[in-house]
Amino acid sequence: MTQKASILTYLGDRALALPTLIDAALTANDRAKYVLAVLQLAAAHAANPLAAAPSLKSDREACGIEDASLDRCIGGSDGDGCGFVHIPGLRKLMAILDKALAAMLAPIEVEAEAVSAPFAERLKRLGAARPDVGDELIDETTIAALTSGRPAGGDGVHLLVMDLHKEILRLQGMLTEERIGEIKVYGIEPEDRPLIEAFGAGVSRTRGLKFDHPGLEAMAARSDGRLLIQNDIGTTDAHVLVIAVEGTTAVVTHTDVHLQRLRFFQDLLGEAGIVWDQLRTEQRSGLAEGDLFYVARGSVAAPDVTTLAKRLDLIGSRLVFLIDWNKARKRLGLLVPNDTAIGILAWAAREEHGHYAFLALGGERLIYDALEQAVKTPLRYGEPLYEMIGLDAARDYLRYALQTCSAGLRQGQSAALISDQLRAELFNHFRSAEQRLLADAGRHARIVLQLAQAVAGAVHHATEAGALERNAAQAKRLESKADEIVRTTRQTVRRISGTEILGKLVEIADDAADALEDAAFLGGLLASTCRLQLPDPLVGLAELLVETAEAYCKAVETAGQVRHGGARETMRDFLEAIDRVAVDEHRTDEQERLVTLSLIQDKADAHLLYLAGGMAGHLEEAADALARAALTLRDHVLGDVMFA
Repeated sequence: MTQKASILTYLGDRALALPTLIDAALTANDRAKYVLAVLQLAAAHAANPLAAAPSLKSDREACGIEDASLDRCIGGSDGDGCGFVHIPGLRKLMAILDKALAAMLAPIEVEAEAVSAPFAERLKRLGAARPDVGDELIDETTIAALTSGRPAGGDGVHLLVMDLHKEILRLQGMLTEERIGEIKVYGIEPEDRPLIEAFGAGVSRTRGLKFDHPGLEAMAARSDGRLLIQNDIGTTDAHVLVIAVEGTTAVVTHTDVHLQRLRFFQDLLGEAGIVWDQLRTEQRSGLAEGDLFYVARGSVAAPDVTTLAKRLDLIGSRLVFLIDWNKARKRLGLLVPNDTAIGILAWAAREEHGHYAFLALGGERLIYDALEQAVKTPLRYGEPLYEMIGLDAARDYLRYALQTCSAGLRQGQSAALISDQLRAELFNHFRSAEQRLLADAGRHARIVLQLAQAVAGAVHHATEAGALERNAAQAKRLESKADEIVRTTRQTVRRISGTEILGKLVEIADDAADALEDAAFLGGLLASTCRLQLPDPLVGLAELLVETAEAYCKAVETAGQVRHGGARETMRDFLEAIDRVAVDEHRTDEQERLVTLSLIQDKADAHLLYLAGGMAGHLEEAADALARAALTLRDHVLGDVMFA
């Protein structure tokens, strides 16, 4: 019995198992006749080795036997002169024959034990009488007994094959087969048609999303007062869906070797209103992926036939999304976490895009090929996509990828065109990430400007009670905000290859924020010792730093608008802002010297000399940091942006 039929029989659906077994038995009949023909021709060739030997290759291929080595069985046979024939591949031939005879007996056993018992007894007796062929030697008498239509012993395998074939044809004749759309139906009632049509319509609506992958073969039959609908889904033996309908209630039974896929299917059918029983595990030996499979059974009670038909349509439309689902989950799991991968597959199913086109076009290789074009630095082996562009962006991009692959293949687009579309979209993601980083750099620049303005205001009003102390407290809060932007930027840069320069930019600019906070701190200490009028050069230096920070802000904000082939005015504004920062930095050097000279000439006391001088030094450090950040930004824009 085939494994698929075994599962159906286990599920208690004999009416569905019988057509499957009959189809398998008819194929088995051809295989048995092929083996007997090979044995007969091998014996003839051994007796006359100089004659041309046929291979029966076309016969082998016609009955679905894939082992091409069997084509050499006839030509490679030879006799030993003592009535024995050596046939290379004889053990394989006898194994095929035994399986074929068992498959031919299977539908008869399902139909009626009383009818099958004599056949089973003959098969057992003939098998016991057959000599062992472990050494691939067989005597001519045994070949004659196997292949003759009139064996000397009165019964033989050839006779058994012919008798089994007759009985199989009788059973086939008892089944009245017709088709409703793509569904084979047997012995149904008129009231079954709308429900079968609804299920078939759902399957047909999404069938194209499996492209050339086999699967979704369905049949329907009447059994014990119920309508039974069965779908093979894919090619896995234990992956079967059976729906038993009685009145307006349907019982859905789904078997699968993959628990995650079964759970996915249950979630996908949430709209169908199925109430699922507790999940069970079962074992059947010989399954392609092991002997363990899972069984989920649930029922849906509809108020009327029309509602039930809609729910059957929904169930049918979701089956295609189970084909190669586990493979798609694993491929996506190389790019995003497993739960995100399952979420993407659920989205693709609900939107009726599917995932098979993505697999057919290369799966994760498509994405890594696009990444190699989109990023400016070498990829790290096995690095997930979400670690490069962030989880949300990776999820959105992979949704786009599945949709684009599916739509592209359905529209007949070439694989090269689809790949180019994915590459362009991924580039947009990286471009968007760069824009986000520049925006963060702009936020950081504005905080630096706020710090500079606050210090300048406090220095200008140093004689006012609490001005310098309040500025010190405010500077500490602003510097903390700047640090948070730096931390966020570092995390983003670690995820996204090719953005390291923007991380370096913010880190350099943050030196200015630190220096300004240090200047404000010293100002706070200065206020606790005296409230003297600060030197005019220090006030001028603070005001000059405000101009420098303003120019840096403009440079960062304008950088986000610069494009290859963009407006000349934008590039001019950007370069002028950079130049302004550089010029102001030189002016702050001179202004710091004036502060020192003023303090010495005025014979300032030790506190004022140390604290005011320190403030001037930190302000000059801030200007120097802004100049270095501005030049870093200039190199990035003139290189990576304009010549990308």
